[in-house]
Order: sequence, then C-alpha cells, then structure tokens
Amino acid sequence: MFNRNNIPNPFGSSGQQQPLPPRRPQQPPPTYQDQKTSRPAPRAMRLRPYQLKESAFVFGNICAVSPQDFAPNPDGSDLYLLINGFFVISARIKDGFPAGHISMSDPQRTWMQIALTDEIDVQFYDAFAQGASSYLGNLDIEVGFAGRKSTETPHDQDQLAAAFVKNFRNQIFAPGQQLLMDYQGIPLRMVVKTVELVDLSMKSESQAPSPDPRSRGILTQETLINYYKDIKTGINIKGSNRRPAANSVVRPDFKFENMGIGGLDTEFAAIFRRAFASRIFPPGLADKLGIQHVRGILLYGPPGTGKTLIARQIGKMLNAREPKVINGPEVLNKYVGQSEENIRKLFADAEKEYKEKGDESGLHIIIFDELDAVCKQRGSGAGGGTGVGDSVVNQLLSKLDGVDQLNNILLIGMTNRKDMIDEALLRSGRLEVHMEISLPDEHGRAQILKIHTTKMRENNVMGDDVNIQELAQLTRNFSGAEI
Repeated sequence: MFNRNNIPNPFGSSGQQQPLPPRRPQQPPPTYQDQKTSRPAPRAMRLRPYQLKESAFVFGNICAVSPQDFAPNPDGSDLYLLINGFFVISARIKDGFPAGHISMSDPQRTWMQIALTDEIDVQFYDAFAQGASSYLGNLDIEVGFAGRKSTETPHDQDQLAAAFVKNFRNQIFAPGQQLLMDYQGIPLRMVVKTVELVDLSMKSESQAPSPDPRSRGILTQETLINYYKDIKTGINIKGSNRRPAANSVVRPDFKFENMGIGGLDTEFAAIFRRAFASRIFPPGLADKLGIQHVRGILLYGPPGTGKTLIARQIGKMLNAREPKVINGPEVLNKYVGQSEENIRKLFADAEKEYKEKGDESGLHIIIFDELDAVCKQRGSGAGGGTGVGDSVVNQLLSKLDGVDQLNNILLIGMTNRKDMIDEALLRSGRLEVHMEISLPDEHGRAQILKIHTTKMRENNVMGDDVNIQELAQLTRNFSGAEI
C-alpha cells in the first residue's frame, strides 16, 4: 500500500541535512478498531507535518500527500485519512510533494494539537465504519474573520452556507474542527460546534446534535448549516428566513444538567419559553410576524430559593457576551447626577452596537440584584428626600422602553420584595415576565442534595447508607440555601 523507497529530502539538498530514515510503523491502540466488524484497523505509517502555502489546499481544507506514500482512489476522489487514531481529514495526492510528509494548515494543526516537528500516525479511514449514519444532517459552525482583512458588509447566511457546501462537499467534519474558507476575497475562520448525523437509508431516526469530537459525518448537498458569529472578530451575519439567527441566544451545545440548578426545572422552563423562545426564530421571520422580544425578567421570592443562582447560571446557556452583574446599592452615589449616569453606563455598549448593526446586534444581558434598593415606588420618599430614587427609576424606564427602544437587551431583576418596586417598571415592554421562585418540593430538594453531594460521590467519601430521598423528605420547607 505504501512505498517508502527513495524518500527525498523536502528541505533541499544541503550537505549537512539528510532525509529522515523511515521509522517502523506502530500498531494503533485497540480502541480504534472497526467497531462494525471487530476487524483490526490498518497499520499506520509515520509522517511529518509540512507547511504548504498553496491556497487550494489551505482554503480547501485539504492535506497534500506524496504519490510515493499513497495510491490514488480508482475514481480519483480525495482520500480519507485517520490522524493519530482520532482525527479524520481529507487528503489529495500531489505530484512532486516530498515523501514521508503531509501538509497541514495552521487551523488543522491547532485542532489536532500537532507541531511541525512532531511525527504522526496516518492511516486510511473507512467513512462508513460507524454504519449507515455517516452523513451530516445539521452542522453548527462558529464563523469569524481569520485575519486583519475584514468588512462591515453583512454576510448573507444562506449564500455563506451554499459556498461552504460547494467548497467542502463530501468532506468529513467533527465538533471542534477548525478550517479556513475564502469567501468573496475575505478569509474566514470557522469552528464546528455540533453535528447531527442522519441515516440516508431511513432505517433509523436521526441522532440529536452532538458536541462529541468523535461524532463525525460526511457533508452533503442537503446538509443544513447554521452559522453563529464569533463576537470577538466583529463579523456581521445577515439573518436568514429559513435558518436560526447567526447570533442565536442559545448555545448549540447547551445542556441543562451542566448548570447545577436543582429544584427549579419548572421555573427555568417557563423562563426559557417566555423570554428566550422568540429569539430562536429566524430574524427575517420574526420581522414579518412583528414579534417583539422580551426585554426584562423579574425573579422574586423568599431569600435563599435560587434567584441569584438562576441569573448567574443563565450565562452558561446563552451564546452572548458575558452578562453585566450589578447589585442595586452599587448604583447609588453621593454626587448629584452620578446615580443616573451609572444607569446609562449599563446600557452604553448595547446602544452603541444597536446603532451600528441594528437587529443583527448581539444580546446584552444585565443582571440587577436587589432591584428593590433603587427602584422603589416613586413619590415614596426613597433617596433621602433628594429625589434621587425617583430619578433612577425614570432613567431605567426610559432605557428599557423609551423613545429609542433597544431590541438587543435583556434585564434580569431579582428581589425579595416585589411589592416595593414601582408599578411602571413591571408593565409589559419592561420587566414583563414575573417568575416566582418558591421553596423547592420534595423532588427539587432531592435534586439539590444530589448536586451538592456529587463531589463526595466522585471521591468515594460518602457512606453507602446515605439515603438522598429520605433526606429530601426530612427537609420539608427548607430553602435551597438552608439545604
């Protein structure tokens, strides 16, 4: 299969440097055997990475190999190669390429964590080794500018997806994979977030989207590609009428069990349905339907029930910048007008981005703890008789639902005293979603106990006689903090 005779020196004909002698191929570990037939995987050969500058290979996500190392496919198609028993790439035989080497772009080597000085195991890969579910149904990709060359012009998501399929059709993709694509003269860097495999024979149902790097499939003409912008590069993705928003609020690899919230399943589901569901719609469709996104959520209830925990953990499920967290008393200042200025500063970044990008702006989340400290009923004398409390409320009202409305903000307020908050702040268009966080029931208390004893179980320091369900029954009327 492989011909190692007469390996030339790829670095020139210097008298000091001799070609590297071929090393004995090593047998890959048994975990990488063909699970379909329990047949051992083919023996790997040892190659060295090589940096090739040709754009056809760099922007085509293709590795170059020597005809002395690999025989071409009978149909002339690209080869599927397994790198170090884990990563799969597409390779193309290039005449004149030095034997004993394989070209890799910077994103490919970053993805595989390979240096130019390393030696790697390379072998053929059977794309259908995992059965009929070898094709991609959905592909979630994070996209951003690859270098200094950029543009403010919005990229149409549908056209970007069509170009992606045209450039990389029949290639294999897996979560975590990085690649470059030249789109209209602008180099773009893309990172695969999740993949969804489908069975084209229709013998089984499609699998759920997976962030597992071992889930890999072949890109086809029918694969649905969803783009999520890399907010660090400032790329602008134009919304699609058929696909979710490029700045979709929910992370594609989000899992509720990773949030560490117990006893609040019902409340969290209601918050998601009422506050975030509308932001999943394609922006073009939301505009046609006249949907107005929720701008504010109020979490209220007894102390220690998990209001602050929900707000703190919400950032883990959102595909947005880090939330701004502020305690109510921190807004107040002894200088005249400074309290109102602190409110304006909270919304400054959102206002600036909304003016530049409009509905394509990313979501800005502001978490306001102890909201009742600064948003008491106007006219109640809050603020020491100076009227500062009323001015702060007026400033917050104008930012949430004033003349210049922002559609890219979400204010999450938390309080133990809902009755003390000004009524104008609680109406629709402002903090319109009111969610009571009450004491957990028995099922919720069991969840809380399981979460807080996870490390004890993992480290084998919890006794076998500990009964979580019994403890949940004994802790009736306990708050989450008390448990």
